[in-house]
Amino acid sequence: MRLPENKVKELIALMNSVSNGGIPPQPPILELFDLAMDEKTVDFLLAVGSEPKTIPQLEEVYTAMGGEDWPAFWQRVLTMSFLHPLNNTQRHLYQITPIFPGWVEFFTAGPRTPEREAVLNKFLEFWNSLRQLNKSPIREMLDGAVMKDIANGVPPKTTVRGVVEESRSIALSHPLQSVQQVLTAGDVYDLLSRHPEEIAIANCFCRQYKKINTEADCGQGIPLESCMAIGVIAKHLVENGTARYISYEEAVQKMAFFEDHGCIHTTFHNHNDAGDEAIAICNCCADCCLLYGGYRTANISKLYVRALHVPQMVDENKCVGCNKCGKACPTAATYYDREAKKLVFDYDKCIGCGQCVHQCPFEVRKMVPGRRDVFLKTLKPEEALA
Repeated sequence: MRLPENKVKELIALMNSVSNGGIPPQPPILELFDLAMDEKTVDFLLAVGSEPKTIPQLEEVYTAMGGEDWPAFWQRVLTMSFLHPLNNTQRHLYQITPIFPGWVEFFTAGPRTPEREAVLNKFLEFWNSLRQLNKSPIREMLDGAVMKDIANGVPPKTTVRGVVEESRSIALSHPLQSVQQVLTAGDVYDLLSRHPEEIAIANCFCRQYKKINTEADCGQGIPLESCMAIGVIAKHLVENGTARYISYEEAVQKMAFFEDHGCIHTTFHNHNDAGDEAIAICNCCADCCLLYGGYRTANISKLYVRALHVPQMVDENKCVGCNKCGKACPTAATYYDREAKKLVFDYDKCIGCGQCVHQCPFEVRKMVPGRRDVFLKTLKPEEALA
């Protein structure tokens, strides 16, 4: 059943208002709302607005609309993640969820069902249509809009937490199979340690889409269940059936596996603002990820991320030209130039993921602190990396 288009567009604007970024009301997005909700839900969310509310206040809104069976309706809202807990310090408050990143992932990352498949495929129909915009002057106009935001101080949506080895270590409560009892700490482990009792794992939104549409697994060997939520969002996703809890020790073990297989630890934040509270860790790869894969394949997918580290050369003479760094780098910031017989590194393209250091068999470079916001313009179709 088609929803009233004016109401859906109003709801899209409302959901975009709580995010550092937005999704346009294109036909596939309008149809996405037709798939996911009825008019009563649209009216409820519009009545709730953007201000956080307690569950009793939300029930009052629903009752004032003449709604019946609040418990069943509220469970549906939670299952679909139309609303989510505000943050870790104000867990009693709920706020409307942004469309993407946000609601779409929170719902479709759960166990495979026909409804999740329909929502996921409809969103990716929108995403794939963006490729048609990768032409001049549209490409330059869209890149320019982001550059204007940057000039106005708008922060990135995500943070890249590099594979960083430090002197400080994480002591586990008991030994892990195939993993040493003490693991070297990096950025992502520090993040996990803030919420050791609230870590949940769910299916990767991007790998889920690839599996549904091609039946193929990740080319880098990453399992479908590979994205983690922390804190109150972990609790929320477990309670709505999207994710399951894992122990801190298991999370550390999985992160080490993801790093060895070339993953980029990308954290997502409340309101899609890298300066806000981190709520999820996506273990991305260039093979499946919409963010990095979209950039590499010259979709209309620019990159604007917050990097916390940068590689520093230790001894370039130790480089043997294996090009493992080039194969691991998601942005082609580094590689071994076989013709020039030289290691290439472009600082401006580096997002600080640390994979060049992690995959290198020799101590050619190391990761050092270097926070910066990195913007990479959309690649032209002829510049595609994959």
